[in-house]
Amino acid sequence: MSLKEEIKNRIIEIEKEELKGLKDMYETYSEAADLDEESSLDPEDFSKQDQSRESAKSLEIRINRAKMALDSFLNLDFDAKSEVEPGALVLTDSLNFFIGISATMFDHEGKKYIGLNVDAPIYAALQGAKAGEEVEFNNQKYKIKEIF
Repeated sequence: MSLKEEIKNRIIEIEKEELKGLKDMYETYSEAADLDEESSLDPEDFSKQDQSRESAKSLEIRINRAKMALDSFLNLDFDAKSEVEPGALVLTDSLNFFIGISATMFDHEGKKYIGLNVDAPIYAALQGAKAGEEVEFNNQKYKIKEIF
């Protein structure tokens, strides 16, 4: 399996784990919003119910956004790239980027990788760059070694 495929699969795994965590939290808040109407309830119970409902609604929005982001990532063109664009794996002298989805930084074989959405400010600096070029963002320089 190619490095690009390994990193892509790791990002998908991370995103699916995150989505599962959001769904589990949603279930917890949804259950907390369901009051047992047969028991005696006080105003604090209703306040907690409202908070749980609001949290569940917020989580539902986050779940839908995460699903859409993952679906969008899965539909990218992952063919070989010659410049920084969606679907590219960008190896630099310090941090490595997979363009197409915002994903938590992780280590793979001793190197750091991060998923980068095209809306991220650093993407504007990287976009269109080619191997051998140097890009600067927030006073940090990135020498692009390879693009897959």
